[in-house]
Amino acid sequence: MTNKFAFALAGLFAPMVYAAALPQPAELLATNTVVAVYEKTIDRPCMHRTALCPDRCDHAKKLAVFRVVENENYERLGEYGDAKSEPGSTIYVNMLADEPGQDAAVRQLISELKPGESVRLKVDHYYVKEPTNQYPVRPVTLIERVESTQDAASSGELPVWLIDDRD
Repeated sequence: MTNKFAFALAGLFAPMVYAAALPQPAELLATNTVVAVYEKTIDRPCMHRTALCPDRCDHAKKLAVFRVVENENYERLGEYGDAKSEPGSTIYVNMLADEPGQDAAVRQLISELKPGESVRLKVDHYYVKEPTNQYPVRPVTLIERVESTQDAASSGELPVWLIDDRD
């Protein structure tokens, strides 16, 4: 009787999403801070490849797509850390589940963004080593709105590289 009650109770709370703490031990391999433009959110459906699909798997994703404009800071601390995000590259953030070590406020702020808005993103690359498995984790540890070049031009504050003084 207790097991049935526990399963029923677990089923009630399963849809709730909480920000999970980063599993330990986790080795920081790389950190990448970029200015990126939010482009859109896309739905990536489940491809029905396992017996759990489509209703009990987590293969379907809702991804926020960011296009990197500028890389502000990059550190590669481990041999297998992610490469530097170059301008024009893409960063995807899953909107259906929090990455371990990622605050729930990250998804909240992304859901408020409009296409074309600029943000500063810091993505850390960890490698988690548990007794039974090992896997990479890439949480977004910082997200904040920044003024885009278009906003600066409309306010009269042009960046130095846009001012042409060759008369």
